[in-house]
Amino acid sequence: MLNNLDLFENFFYDVKKCEDMSEILKAYGGSSIYVPSFKNTYRNNEIVDEYLTLLNSGVENSLAIRQIAKKHNLSVNSVYNITKDAREPRLF
Repeated sequence: MLNNLDLFENFFYDVKKCEDMSEILKAYGGSSIYVPSFKNTYRNNEIVDEYLTLLNSGVENSLAIRQIAKKHNLSVNSVYNITKDAREPRLF
């Protein structure tokens, strides 16, 4: 599943490889480009890494979620949402 960071990375690399601004205007003209928050993007990556580390060390799933929520001052539901991709296997 693509997230905002993935979409922005695609846009960023398209801009870097273009030699002429008209290519970008043709591809993205009229679009609203969302730039993800640096803090939240990297915090979320850190949370997923912490989650996987805790699970690999034998901590139960729900306890890992609660520990991370407390550490980052987030709700348990927020941590569940952040770690959703790590918890659910990909079908395709």
